[in-house]
Amino acid sequence: MPTIRHCFRVGISFRYPAPPGPSTTGIHAHTGEEVELIGRQAGLAVTGSDAGRQIDVDMVEDDPRLTAVYECIWDTFHLKPSRWHVVPRELRDTYFGVRKLVTWTKREIDACELLWLRNTQLIATHANATAEQLEREIYVAELDHRQRSATQFGSLMPFTALAVAEPLRSQLLAAELKGLHLPEVEFRPPNRKVIKPLWGLKSSIILPKPLNLLQGEDGNAVEPNTEWWCWWDDGGRDPAVLRYKREELSALGPFDIAMTLERVGQTEQGAYRQCIVNQRFRETLARLKVKGVDYVPVELV
Repeated sequence: MPTIRHCFRVGISFRYPAPPGPSTTGIHAHTGEEVELIGRQAGLAVTGSDAGRQIDVDMVEDDPRLTAVYECIWDTFHLKPSRWHVVPRELRDTYFGVRKLVTWTKREIDACELLWLRNTQLIATHANATAEQLEREIYVAELDHRQRSATQFGSLMPFTALAVAEPLRSQLLAAELKGLHLPEVEFRPPNRKVIKPLWGLKSSIILPKPLNLLQGEDGNAVEPNTEWWCWWDDGGRDPAVLRYKREELSALGPFDIAMTLERVGQTEQGAYRQCIVNQRFRETLARLKVKGVDYVPVELV
């Protein structure tokens, strides 16, 4: 089973006061005494000074102390921990934000048929696309100092579009990965010389809609590609595990890389489809010693 850590803060700042109540990262208390009360009842350390008091909670989900913390918070504030990635607007006076950070062991990653491919490196700086580029889902990057980077695989800062450079592009093509599509990244300004060309890491295969709830900015359910801000929900866990019907994916035929139907992100300009890969794709990146690679399990039901 993956490890899930619940992280949030209960605190009050006298120097930079905030309206009391729930927030996306925890709870703003009314008084320092409330923070002290939670600390005593839940057996947690209270930190800070005269400028403010706070409790930083970071516990694994099965820690019995976490249940005690949530019970104390309910008794004191009448607030519950969020059960979504985005708390629905009409419930934001009842639920407070909790980061539920999920990690998996190598064995758990090894056992998955499909994986959400992510990265830990930056390869270029995102640039806003024109309306025509947005329509065609062209990746656009700035011609800046990152052109001098030796990074071969990474994202367009600060968003999730993935791109590759040479010689990795040629190596991926030589591997004959089913579904692989590597369109050129376009740069801005267009009249300047591109020192380091890039290619978007994509696929010609588009997956069906997952079983996960897709949430909009207000926490409401939305359909793919129709509203922004949009994210998947997995009970508020981060990162989300995407779930698909096995029979729907089997109907697509074999592939090594595919793209999600949804373009997820906080803005229309920064919303991208995500790469879903199989173990053969993962083994290819490992054989090529590609750095900055991260994977999240995908479940087939």
